[in-house]
Amino acid sequence: MVPWAVSNMISMVDPDSPELAYIQLADALGKRIISGEITGRMPSERALAEEYGVAYGTVRRAMALLRERGLVESVHGRGTFATPPA
Repeated sequence: MVPWAVSNMISMVDPDSPELAYIQLADALGKRIISGEITGRMPSERALAEEYGVAYGTVRRAMALLRERGLVESVHGRGTFATPPA
């Protein structure tokens, strides 16, 4: 488990939900960013895939959606950073 992870893993993706997994993941991460639980540099996509029990590609699609929503910003060579709304 990654050090910053929620100990009870309350934000798992529901495979039985009619909503696509990457949208569920983007929503869960977005809530954590807006609440201030995740700040600064985001965990790696591989770490997020492991934490949420999803494929790496699912995390990549979720991160793309978060970029579209303006909740994260990727900086080439530095990483992806949470950018909560003001």
